Amino acid sequence: MVILFRNIIFILLAVFLWTSCEDRKSIGPEATGGGGEIWVVCSNSLWESPVGDSVRTALTREMQGLLPAEPEFTLIHIAEKDFNEVLKTRRNVLTLGLSPTIKIGRVETLVNVWSHPQRVVKVEGSGDTAILNAFTKNSGAIRELFNQNERAWFSARNAIQPGLTVGKILSDEFGINMEISGDFQQVKKTGDFLLLQNDSKAATLGLMICTFPYNDTALLNPATILTVRDSYSKLAAQGLPPVSIFSVDRDTLAPVSEKMIFKGMLAVKTLGLWKSNEGSKGGPFINYTIIDAPRQRVIVFDGYIHAPGKTKRDYIRQFESIFWGAEFVNPVKQKSR
Repeated sequence: MVILFRNIIFILLAVFLWTSCEDRKSIGPEATGGGGEIWVVCSNSLWESPVGDSVRTALTREMQGLLPAEPEFTLIHIAEKDFNEVLKTRRNVLTLGLSPTIKIGRVETLVNVWSHPQRVVKVEGSGDTAILNAFTKNSGAIRELFNQNERAWFSARNAIQPGLTVGKILSDEFGINMEISGDFQQVKKTGDFLLLQNDSKAATLGLMICTFPYNDTALLNPATILTVRDSYSKLAAQGLPPVSIFSVDRDTLAPVSEKMIFKGMLAVKTLGLWKSNEGSKGGPFINYTIIDAPRQRVIVFDGYIHAPGKTKRDYIRQFESIFWGAEFVNPVKQKSR
């Protein structure tokens, strides 16, 4: 088991950068671009310099929990003179430019400049060294801002045709307001456990949502989280052939867990692989285990993917957009019998 601890400085910096220009509203079109794309606007000489090397290293690192490995983002370089009105609608834009008056380098962030939801990050400095230093210092926060914008794009898609029936079940019986696409259909509900599934030609996406009483912080132990996940995968497969059980694959790739703050609550994010009992199926999963202290319960969101031969990073971000869109309310009290 690998455990990563989020750098608090990056979180605070990301929040600062995220809110720095949030009041900018766009009257432009819906943002365009492929999943996970960042358009990097700068001169060829800058792109081929150590600045470009730093950008590539920071933004194309491997996304955790995927096999085969996939980069977090796909970078598309374009010279400033070629950055026309059509390309300005891309939803993730990073500009790197020289500015003689900015001696120590500066990072500026903007939202919805030419389209929506759009994130534009501008890094400027009086020379290559100033630009390099400014980007390197803020690279973690910049990466997080683009991740947030990807989730915002998926959230907008989720809201187009929400699953009203599923939404009512979550609100009334789980105390969770959650915008989930109507493509997800209820497969099983048992007590405080709900299994949803979205089947298409490209992929099968499963979403497990469950709650149980909170009594010990040990419930955030990475090993405990995986054990709990396995128990719910067995619950999901009850009444089905054993092949339907999708347990954690601890051998092919070690799961990675990261402590974090989720909407002001302690949580652990886990990325890893699952496999069916006889090994014929498998894929990645993403699990958020959250301590909902005000309601004395643990909430688990777990999304798993089966998409042979397809890239998976967009599906991971789609699940995270669903998770981060959740709002917790007081659960409905059970009536006396």
